[in-house]
Amino acid sequence: MELKDDKRALVKIRQHLSCGSCGRCAGFFGDPEKNNIFLVEVLNPIGAKKGELVRLETRSSEVILAACLLYLLPLAGLVVGILAGRSWAVSRALAGSPDLWGLGIGFLFMAGVFFLLRLYEKNLKRGKRFKATITSVVDENEIPEDLVPAE
Repeated sequence: MELKDDKRALVKIRQHLSCGSCGRCAGFFGDPEKNNIFLVEVLNPIGAKKGELVRLETRSSEVILAACLLYLLPLAGLVVGILAGRSWAVSRALAGSPDLWGLGIGFLFMAGVFFLLRLYEKNLKRGKRFKATITSVVDENEIPEDLVPAE
């Protein structure tokens, strides 16, 4: 853990085993042993010090909301785009398959949703929402073996 300021800290965390190791988060290059290690900004209301092992918590409702934003909203954009694009192609009697027009416009809608989420992400970084909170300092012997801290 490294202190960022009085109320925030940067914590090195390891990806949970249930997340898998497809390499998508860390890319294709680099040390495979370090591909699942991330540096995350968290809230530090307890005043934990640099180098301490800490317990992090986040509200499950925020995890579910984040998953909906990242997965369901783009999917909804794709479906709406397909339906709107297909009906637009039929009503305008455009050359080519209305299904292909719908698919193309669906992908544009989905890309637009991802772009808007990316813009919204910058606002989220400034706030406290979707950030884990340090709830306690722990000893090494309190950590289960499968969660031994990353070096």
